[in-house]
Amino acid sequence: MAKTPQHTRFLAAARVPPDRLLSGLLTVNVRNAYDNSDSKDDTNQAYYDHWGDIEDGSQKSSYPYGDERPLTSGTGGSKTVADPGRSGRFQTFADYDCFLFWVAGGMTLGSHSVGTSNAYSGSGGTDYGTLYSTITDPKCNSYVRSHLISRANNAYGHDSDGNTNYYKGLGIQRIETLSDDIASSGAVTTTYLADGTRTDYLYNNANYQDHSSKDDKYNLETASNNTFYSPVRDIQITGSHRFSTEDRTGSELNGYANTSGTFYQLNHHDTTFWTLKVSILLWGFEEGETNTNAIGDAGTADTLRTDYNINVFYQPFGETPELDFALTEWAS
Repeated sequence: MAKTPQHTRFLAAARVPPDRLLSGLLTVNVRNAYDNSDSKDDTNQAYYDHWGDIEDGSQKSSYPYGDERPLTSGTGGSKTVADPGRSGRFQTFADYDCFLFWVAGGMTLGSHSVGTSNAYSGSGGTDYGTLYSTITDPKCNSYVRSHLISRANNAYGHDSDGNTNYYKGLGIQRIETLSDDIASSGAVTTTYLADGTRTDYLYNNANYQDHSSKDDKYNLETASNNTFYSPVRDIQITGSHRFSTEDRTGSELNGYANTSGTFYQLNHHDTTFWTLKVSILLWGFEEGETNTNAIGDAGTADTLRTDYNINVFYQPFGETPELDFALTEWAS
């Protein structure tokens, strides 16, 4: 079966006035909702122990597992199925991922533009009101930018050969400039675009300090011991506002003077506020699905691999210091 990076989406949305420049630190915390008292093992340990009990299908074949139990590198670069060694330890707390972004910008909003109008005459059919030959939105644009400053998790020690397991290459994107990657000899060590930038995938950049054998059973200073699970595939921070139209053609246009061609009806256009969207894509799978090719890379999963606690907090500074967050895009 094809390996399909399915996900499901959690949305935190803030209502913001237009033409207000803001910037500030935004934090996202995501962790396995089960804790030690639930007597559940961490996600990768549970999948290792119960792999044979799971029916073939997208739960196995979709990322981050891709038809394989959690893997590690063997001798000579070979791949072996490795027991994480945490069975019965109930270390679900380690399945967390914490992000710190700097988010800046805002949106411009303005009136939409319309073409030729044909007002409905009311003689039969449904009254759609005034329709237009064109409806466009030339004055609205998002200028929201985000930069991932830091990320902390315990899931960056997995083998990455072959991309068939939970591998560290699936990081959150950020842009780096040419000067960030010059070796001591002065040679460029990474391929850059013509504008002198490259895309960096940050999977973890938080230090860990081992204290003692009593407190650190897994010695997370050693990268290969960081074989826990991060539920986050990606985080997308965008500016958005509602603008939607609907096509009206043919038999729908009874009573119009001109029924040829396509006319458009305006459904929504918000011009007094916009929505700052923090979309968190969490790994999941399509329940009962056996043909993952039918879902595709952009397929949205309907089942999470475990339950999560999620916190999003933004500290803006500028012309809009206080924002209200909701779980859906704002409608008023």
